[in-house]
Amino acid sequence: MILTRAGIGSPLFLVRGFNLNAEQRKYIAEIVKIVAIAQFGLIGYTGLVERNPLFLVGSALIFLNLVVYGLMILNGDHDE
Repeated sequence: MILTRAGIGSPLFLVRGFNLNAEQRKYIAEIVKIVAIAQFGLIGYTGLVERNPLFLVGSALIFLNLVVYGLMILNGDHDE
């Protein structure tokens, strides 16, 4: 999925659609961060142990994508 700042595919859909306050956005962003670290630990470590650079690089890209999603959720919608 491509990161966008608008539309239903955007993490900002959570902020707008459910009218989340700052504490709720912070909580969801923290969960996304935990998931990002967990997948990087599982898939990235597997790639490192099995010497599979595709797993390692793929996991790093997923990690970065999830971190950006979390930051977008945390920052909310500044357009309004």
